[in-house]
Amino acid sequence: MKRMKIMKRRIDIFRSSLFLGAYPAMAAPFVQRSAWIWSAEGTHAAPAPESASPSHYQVRLFRRVFLLENGGREGRIAVSADSRYVLYCNGALIGRGPARGDVHHQFYDTYELAPYLHRGANVLAALVLDMSHVAHRPAALGAPGGVMTYAGGFLLEGGVVDLNDRMEILDTGAAGWKVTVDRSYRFQNDGTRFEGYHGYFEHRVSAEAPADWTAASFDDSAWPDATVLYRAERLENRRDPASPYGLVARMIPPMEVGRVARFAAGVLPGGGKPGAEWKRLAAGKGAVTIPARSTVRIILDAGRMTTAYPLVQTDGGPGAHIRLTYAEALRLPWSTVGARMLGRPQSLANLASHFADESSGWTFDARGHVTGWSDRWEPAGRPREVFEPWHWRSFRFVELEIVTAEEPMELTDLGYRFTAYPYRVEAEFACSDPRLERIWQTALHTMRLCSHETFVDCPHYEQMQYAGDTMITSKLAMLSTGDYALSRQALLQFDWSRIPDGLTQSRYPSRLLQVIPSWSLHWITSIRDYACCSGDLQTVNEVLPGVRVVLDWYRRHADPSGLPSRLPYWNITDWCSWWPRGVVPGADEGPTCIISAQFVQALAEAADLHGWVGQRHEQRRLATEVKTLRGVLRRRFWSRDEGLFFDKPGGPEVSQYGNAWAIVCGAATAADRKRMLARFPADPLLAPGSFFCWHAVFRALEAAGAYDRLPEFLGPWHEMVEAGLDTFVEENSYWRSLCHAWSAHPALEFLAGVLGVKALEPGFATVRVTPHRCGLREARGQVCTPRGPITVAWTWEKGRFRIRVTAPRELQVEIGLPDGSDHRMTHGRFETEVVIHEA
Repeated sequence: MKRMKIMKRRIDIFRSSLFLGAYPAMAAPFVQRSAWIWSAEGTHAAPAPESASPSHYQVRLFRRVFLLENGGREGRIAVSADSRYVLYCNGALIGRGPARGDVHHQFYDTYELAPYLHRGANVLAALVLDMSHVAHRPAALGAPGGVMTYAGGFLLEGGVVDLNDRMEILDTGAAGWKVTVDRSYRFQNDGTRFEGYHGYFEHRVSAEAPADWTAASFDDSAWPDATVLYRAERLENRRDPASPYGLVARMIPPMEVGRVARFAAGVLPGGGKPGAEWKRLAAGKGAVTIPARSTVRIILDAGRMTTAYPLVQTDGGPGAHIRLTYAEALRLPWSTVGARMLGRPQSLANLASHFADESSGWTFDARGHVTGWSDRWEPAGRPREVFEPWHWRSFRFVELEIVTAEEPMELTDLGYRFTAYPYRVEAEFACSDPRLERIWQTALHTMRLCSHETFVDCPHYEQMQYAGDTMITSKLAMLSTGDYALSRQALLQFDWSRIPDGLTQSRYPSRLLQVIPSWSLHWITSIRDYACCSGDLQTVNEVLPGVRVVLDWYRRHADPSGLPSRLPYWNITDWCSWWPRGVVPGADEGPTCIISAQFVQALAEAADLHGWVGQRHEQRRLATEVKTLRGVLRRRFWSRDEGLFFDKPGGPEVSQYGNAWAIVCGAATAADRKRMLARFPADPLLAPGSFFCWHAVFRALEAAGAYDRLPEFLGPWHEMVEAGLDTFVEENSYWRSLCHAWSAHPALEFLAGVLGVKALEPGFATVRVTPHRCGLREARGQVCTPRGPITVAWTWEKGRFRIRVTAPRELQVEIGLPDGSDHRMTHGRFETEVVIHEA
């Protein structure tokens, strides 16, 4: 009996060491136990040629074999790597990571092993890519801009318990871990063109890879033991660090990876149709034999833009070369595009001038061709070989090129597996205009493709988390899914990014420093949106010191009037085609209306945040500052003659964006707004805004009492949908990204404007529903809140406005109707009809 008690106690202690929850206070891993490992040269400045991968990145394979005589009962491991890992247990892929952080905030992942364990020999195997030796060069790819790194390393802590309660510790740093240099992974930048931030594409030579190295039966006796680098340290435990990494638990769930999907269609270059065997292969119901000494090219159409892991499976064909080239759309020569675009709207004509150095335009029909970045694969000629790149790709079209050698090759499978942040869209929107419904669906698809381990501005070119784009995508994601984890992570990451003088970086995580002062103000807006949507004031308290530092930076860079003036760094505010590099006129000379108004608005939002966390004195101080600076802004920029706000004191430049921000920040009086509407926003003499600008314009229309004009200004979004796009582009000239996060914001208008649902207090504790008709006969939909959905349905017919609203019973809901009446919901339901007399 005593022996059994001792054994039970040992098992309990072991379980706590596996952070299985038996002892919650001891649940955290990486406390004075495991260590980072690498191959032997990891202790030197650079690997010797014979100890290196023939690659831009260094790649290592790790294995740890362990015996379970009666099978495994339970087990858990925590894993991290610099720079990326793919982890297997007994040949099954169990995870990829780590999530994107920075070196001081190095994320780790946690996995349950029990489903993968069996009786006898078991193995953990990891492929680890070290990108630390490669510089990030956007014009020539290099390392991914969003992957921050120090040096190659792999880390695992945990273990298993078998059915006889025997314990097996699997920590790196302990005996048993083997490592070898991988020589099959190479990387290249074929087809490099304008600014790619996602890093080199893959070139894999499968004959150099050890076959079945992830299986327990593989003989790794010739592999050397792994070399210990430094002890693992949790971020909160770092005192006198012996490791470069502060380990932090992953903040977001694993990415969604779907089942194999099939390409919707395929065409031969030049527009020919592939044979029946290709159609069967595309449907997953057959194979295609490629003869020896031949070249085959086919363009595969996924049917819509996606982010996915492409998959190719082959049998035989040693010496063959396969290339997969990825594109958002096909290209046509300028002569062809010019003929097609005669008489079309100017913005669609601009579709034909994508890059200055490439005389081609976009198309989605079979006459186009594929250009772009590509993966290369040289299969070894083994049975059932599979190529799937280590990182997901973004595409609608994939050109598959196969060149065989002296033997034929059989292509046995072809497809892709969708991947993105695992959002589940619960929001709904429908109305009497089907075109708005198409914008809604396109905006949601854009949001999904721009949400991964971080938010990304665009999935095809940069894959970088920018504060301006995140402001849009984060809010849309929260309202449409009720999931707040990625939004919270983004707020914290921008807080981590702050440079010594106080500003946040404009994009983060990022290897390449970029600072856009306005983007720090958009970060503050995102914090307020997060508080309203989630109710998580603990995180607000965590980032408020950073908010105060940002605001103080603006005060230090103010002129005697208190307005920000001649700011350093890149002062882009919007991709206005009239402004060099998006910088408003006058930014280098003194204050500008746009940045001054954005600062005033950020002060007002910071006042709300301080009030919500109980800091009433600071709230009042900020509110006083807002009131003072609104008056200053109006005096400096308002033109009585023009009836508009100048972009810089004295003008003469005026813009859509500047006047929008003057209204949004409250500097325009009611009389000003009345005069402004005679020219704003449609007067052609105003410098035009890009898609990002119109997020502020729509807010200004609402504040000016002109929100029902919203449909007048959705033409560019209708144009995109009608042109065949299923995601929204970066800016009006269509010059680069065809999927860009910030252009998805009309979906926010449908939820907060047409349905009219807005949170007045954190977590939707108090809600106001103020629907706008916007020329529609009816609209209905659903908005997500942390307490449950709010649904709104209204109809307008012959002067009668009928509305029905449901909400969680605990919410306080105010309702403002188009006839000017105000109501309060009781018992979670409201329904009424009012008569509206048209003017």
